[in-house]
Amino acid sequence: MQRANRNAFFFSFIVALGGFVFGLDIALISGTIKYIIAEFNLTAFQVGAIVGGSTGLGSIVALLCAGYFCERFGRKNTLLFIAALYLISALWSAFAVSFETLFAARFLGGLAFASLTLASMYIGEIAPPDLRGKLVGLNQMNIVVGIFIAQLLNFYIVTVISSQPAWANWIGLTELTSWRWMLGLEILPALVWFLLLFLIPESPRWLVMNGKKHKAEAVIVKIAPADMVAQQFNQICDNLKGAEHSLSISEQLGLLFKSRLRIALFIGAGAAMLQSLCGMNAVLGYMPFIFSQVGGGDASAFQQTVWVGAIGLFFTFLALVMIDRMGRRPILLWGSVWAALSMGVVTYCFAGATYMLSAESVAAFADRIDTSLLAPMFGVEYASDLEFKRALVTHLGSTALGSLQVDLLNMAAHMQGVLVFIGLISFVAAFNFSLGPVMWILFSEIFPTRIRGVAIPACALVCTLFGGVLVPTLFPWQIEVQGVAVTFLIYTCFCVLGAIFVLKMVPETKGKSLEEIESQLVAVK
Repeated sequence: MQRANRNAFFFSFIVALGGFVFGLDIALISGTIKYIIAEFNLTAFQVGAIVGGSTGLGSIVALLCAGYFCERFGRKNTLLFIAALYLISALWSAFAVSFETLFAARFLGGLAFASLTLASMYIGEIAPPDLRGKLVGLNQMNIVVGIFIAQLLNFYIVTVISSQPAWANWIGLTELTSWRWMLGLEILPALVWFLLLFLIPESPRWLVMNGKKHKAEAVIVKIAPADMVAQQFNQICDNLKGAEHSLSISEQLGLLFKSRLRIALFIGAGAAMLQSLCGMNAVLGYMPFIFSQVGGGDASAFQQTVWVGAIGLFFTFLALVMIDRMGRRPILLWGSVWAALSMGVVTYCFAGATYMLSAESVAAFADRIDTSLLAPMFGVEYASDLEFKRALVTHLGSTALGSLQVDLLNMAAHMQGVLVFIGLISFVAAFNFSLGPVMWILFSEIFPTRIRGVAIPACALVCTLFGGVLVPTLFPWQIEVQGVAVTFLIYTCFCVLGAIFVLKMVPETKGKSLEEIESQLVAVK
């Protein structure tokens, strides 16, 4: 690998480590659901608020400010601030003493979710055109690696607390404290990322916009072949001629909504919305909970989650290998179709599920509830999870039921569990091969440099509103009110809409410089 490409990869990898911390964050919380429900006696709405609402709201606030910060203080300094937020959030989450303090800590972590936007922006601005897809895709790769590592760690902690070795008691790792250990595991990688960010240079395009051309040229020397330095420097300067300072937020918004750039905004916002509404954040945030409804114990649910994470990791790596060969458009199109078929399989399995309790099956809960209250349900087959949960509330009451609902659903479920497992693996593989990495690559390519500081956060804001807040916050409520089958059917429909959108609207950007892509989109009427 040439020195310039090696440097570009090194800087991109460091920035993309924010995706690793993000992946840890969204997957570690999925392992805590059962334990924080018991710890704080949470309602379905409060569970959704902790898993998705808190971080989603934090992301919204951050994205509203991200444009100003990255234009005023630079990409590098903003990334350093974000890394510090991750570190503080992880510490606070691990020591939270109530629903309110955990929500606040998670909200602070949500502010740091802007790292995905800044990483896409920064890498897109320093990457060579022929490597940009791979390098921007490193962000998604690191997200998936973080998710997989978090799933492994959650599974390990659940295994440890089930056997209770002496060393676990010595360090205070018990069932009651397991969720604190899960969330606290984020502290070290957040600190490492913060320290490594001091090694990266500032974006040369930002430096040119702020009148620091000599510094910009010095950065280009590091990331471009020697015979291409002058050409790339002149191309950037010519493209930004008349913009040797960062435009104000209002000026950037004005340009963004002009007719000649409206097509780029529509593509970015549409891709963000449809990628979010396909349900991936719900699957990630509640995967052990979903598998518990299929049947099997906690350890089984967490083990299945690890397998799903491993498959997702493989297909993310495959996407990085293929993205600059196959192109963005075909991967995004066929990946959306693949995701729709996979989610359709999951919907079919839950629609055909039945639920039944017996005296023998509930005997294990005798120390937690009066099992005689459930006697009227013994031997009765319920055609859906909604019917079964209504019966549980009728006989036990919503207060007494609490976190037992997950265990009782686990015990009573009868469905094609293997097919659900295959469907979810297939969906995660499809998302990680297409919808996940390609959206961020598009964000880094379709917007002109002078408005990228507002345009990318604006599209990420759409993604956060739908995927970070709406989907994971409403998921527990949807399961409770609409049932699992209807919830997954909705996700299936959005996958289909996503495929149609790509077919009609998304252009190919493979192998083109940012300036060439800008010219291409401006020419679209």
